[in-house]
Amino acid sequence: MSASANSPHQIVQIGCHASVQDAAARMFSHNVGCLIVVDDQNRFVGLVTERDIARHVAVALDGGAGLGPQTRQDAFGVPVCVAQIMTEHVVSCPPGTTSSEARRIMTEHRIRHLPIVDQGIVVGILSARDIMGQQLLEDRAAAEEVAMLSKCLKSIDLGEAAEIVATEAPKLFEAQNCVLCLYPQGDYSREPELVSSNRCPCVAGHLKSPEAIGEIPAEEGYFEAQVPAECRDPGGQPPRLILPLQIVGLPEAVSGREKRLGGYLCMCGLAPSSISNRELTLYKAKLTREIVVAHLTNATRYQQARLTSLTDPLTGVGSRRLYEDKLQEEYDRAKRYSRPFSVAIIDLDHFKMINDVLGHAVGDDTIRKLADCVRQEKRNPDILARYGGDEFVLLLPETRAVDAAVLLERIRTKAQLVCLEQGMALSVSCGIAESRTETDEAPGDVMRRADLALYEAKNAGRNCVKIWNEGMSRLINTGDLEIDRIKRLQRRIMGLSEKAEKVFMESIWSLVQALEAKDTYARKHSENVVAYAVGIARTMELGPKYVDLIHRSAMIHDIGKIGIPDAILFKPDHLTPHERRIVEQHPMIAVRILEKMSFLENEIAIVRHHHEKWNGQGYPDGLARTAIPLGARIVAVADTFDALTSSRAYHTSRPVAEVLRLLKDACGYDFDLTVVVAMAAWVEDVAQRLETTVEGVTADDLLAAAETGDMMPHPEAADIAIGESVTSS
Repeated sequence: MSASANSPHQIVQIGCHASVQDAAARMFSHNVGCLIVVDDQNRFVGLVTERDIARHVAVALDGGAGLGPQTRQDAFGVPVCVAQIMTEHVVSCPPGTTSSEARRIMTEHRIRHLPIVDQGIVVGILSARDIMGQQLLEDRAAAEEVAMLSKCLKSIDLGEAAEIVATEAPKLFEAQNCVLCLYPQGDYSREPELVSSNRCPCVAGHLKSPEAIGEIPAEEGYFEAQVPAECRDPGGQPPRLILPLQIVGLPEAVSGREKRLGGYLCMCGLAPSSISNRELTLYKAKLTREIVVAHLTNATRYQQARLTSLTDPLTGVGSRRLYEDKLQEEYDRAKRYSRPFSVAIIDLDHFKMINDVLGHAVGDDTIRKLADCVRQEKRNPDILARYGGDEFVLLLPETRAVDAAVLLERIRTKAQLVCLEQGMALSVSCGIAESRTETDEAPGDVMRRADLALYEAKNAGRNCVKIWNEGMSRLINTGDLEIDRIKRLQRRIMGLSEKAEKVFMESIWSLVQALEAKDTYARKHSENVVAYAVGIARTMELGPKYVDLIHRSAMIHDIGKIGIPDAILFKPDHLTPHERRIVEQHPMIAVRILEKMSFLENEIAIVRHHHEKWNGQGYPDGLARTAIPLGARIVAVADTFDALTSSRAYHTSRPVAEVLRLLKDACGYDFDLTVVVAMAAWVEDVAQRLETTVEGVTADDLLAAAETGDMMPHPEAADIAIGESVTSS
């Protein structure tokens, strides 16, 4: 705002011949801190302030010692006129002076009042208080204006956020052009990682000659009245404002160091007022920079987190989540345009032996080498993801199965050239399935058929490629499963209200007990598994909420067996391989039955994976180690413990101590060592309470301890943080 509009105080004048007493009285009556002194022609000749009058009074009280003749006369009672004490050479400013310029003048001359003079006539006067108040108003208005930028920056996508900044930030300064550049580690010699502009004509100059930006202060940035030739020649306009941007992201998965982006936001062609009020412009720039840096930092970290979830940390290829998303997209596209695509599963042969003989570090390196082999051979549109511990999957758009087989044979041949220690050879087995978009097949069905082809490759001696055909339909043949019973139960469960969880659990528990009542040997299997699983969970001090989750999961872990034919389910002899594959469908049948019950989301994950094995050789998904939900690992141990300590048609019950030894021997292969140790600790605790040894503890003792709740040394233990998500897959 110009000085001509900043004259809130009344202009009080006094003649130069008036007495000092009159000046003091006038100041007091008008409540002002200074008077404009005029001559007989009413022209401005000086300024008298409270300080001048105070000094005069002090001199008079001092008796005039050491003063000039005129002042001494006043000290002895002779009146003194205003002209004798006023300031004659007054610093002033013309009308139209900006408040920032007025502030600069007052600061430079160390004065508190600044007259506004027009052709010798005082038309206004500014005080330090006026200037300070005006600055506060300007700062507040600037802050409110910049705050609107924050409301515009709602996107958490880094590229989109940068585009919004390049569009909205120039509006705050009425700038014509804007460009935002971010470089990896702030190194201008490298290619920028992010560039965005509002169609700035000189953006090419920024990229070709980043030195045109100059040395940017790390914190402040700078304002220039001119632009360099690199910007001026293509159309850049002065003045320009450059804000430094330093973005600190999350630690990188490979290096462990924080991701850093350094660069600038350059705006030119600012409004003329930015030059006249440079301080206000720089203040707005500081606020703008803080908002932009904060938002770009959040967007960068979100992008990193998203990429992490879509990338396998060991190999750098896509994650299972990425593959499933892309599979659905490709399925929809192929369905719409009636185009083919193929899915190939690549499994590393004898991976367990590599880990056991050469160590897990070599095993991890082998996985990385295999990923590199596939990555080098695949086409750019093909999607490569790590699907399990030693399993990769390729999504091949616009590809027939026979063409995919050519690619997979090339990958298999190249994999054999990978050298391992101790003369061990690397080989892979591959299964391929082509989409059938003309049918009602779901995206997951293509994957299941590819898995069947992989199974055939394994059965054929490994180190080969197999394409799915109708003869491999053993696991998806509807005649092998009791589909009607599955659908009836599914409809019955879907009819239950989600608000009646307790009623639901009671109902499904009744169904489980009715199912098990048909089998003489397994009448209380689920009940026993509940007891053992809860005992393990409490011994691990997992906390009440997680123990409840384990309890519910164990109750329903075998509900999927309702879809298995009774002739197979209750067969007294050993199952054939074909019959075993049918039985192995029961976790997925359970998922189909329960999947509409959203409140059982965590329980469904445990039920689905309770037959996975620590070494990745289980089913249905071949998960390994901590990729298996913790609850599923607990239920797996409890399930096996009950099976071995109970009599079956094909084996007699075994003592608790012997079963514990078997479980410990299977650690690292079938079971999680931590869970088995917890089981053993619970048995040991029960033995101590019964004043016997572990060899003296029976399964009935454990079930009795579970029934009384006397199953852990510290029942009051609080919840502990679970290292793995109960829904990891």
